[in-house]
Amino acid sequence: MDKEKNKTQVDTSFVIDLMRNFSTIFTLSILAISFIGFLLYCYTPNIQDISALFASGGASLLFIVILQIAGFSLIVAFFSILFISQRFIEKMRFWLRILLLFISALITFSVFAIILKWFPVDDPLAWLGFLISTFLCFCISLGLTFIKFKLERKKYNELLARFKNSQKNP
Repeated sequence: MDKEKNKTQVDTSFVIDLMRNFSTIFTLSILAISFIGFLLYCYTPNIQDISALFASGGASLLFIVILQIAGFSLIVAFFSILFISQRFIEKMRFWLRILLLFISALITFSVFAIILKWFPVDDPLAWLGFLISTFLCFCISLGLTFIKFKLERKKYNELLARFKNSQKNP
């Protein structure tokens, strides 16, 4: 009975983690693509001829692009849970987890970019821009993750210190 309850809790936790990661990745992807699209449109007005991701075509095309980004976000969220949490792979160095997550996200984005024609795949300059922007976004998210870890460590150290003090002085 306890095993079934425990398995249900793990499955529910996985779904909750997946949705949490998905919503974070999706939101940040939309913001990043919107910001990059704005910059590209300011400096390259014919961007809609270059990339299907920034093409103007009304609400139906916008909906399709948002669904594409949602699909990408869901896959990367799965990889995030697979490599970052210890749910599936228990013993692996943190940097190797980060590297595997980066490679899986890069491959996923590349497949989406090629299949959905997000940018011209035969243009080496477009691939260079893709690699640079992917690397920069990944570095920013890694930096934010480290800041989160540092703040959590500080919080838990303070809680541990309070707990130790309360045990000494009952």
